Amino acid sequence: MPLLDFYGEFAATGVACDACKWTGIGAELTSGETFGDGIDKHCPVCGERWGFVQWSVIVADEPPDDCRSKIGRVEF
Repeated sequence: MPLLDFYGEFAATGVACDACKWTGIGAELTSGETFGDGIDKHCPVCGERWGFVQWSVIVADEPPDDCRSKIGRVEF
């Protein structure tokens, strides 16, 4: 099951459904159950559960200078 750390990057990442072979990008997957740390995503064609996507989280004592460039709200 795929797990991506940066939710914003996931929206533009190429994905494929193992069940029906549909291909597209993360933003095209439908949303399933939401959890405190992420969300289930499903194939928009056959409805098969694709995987779990973790919300973006940064926890660091000394974050890298460019860490803010990877944070952003994603609207589906």
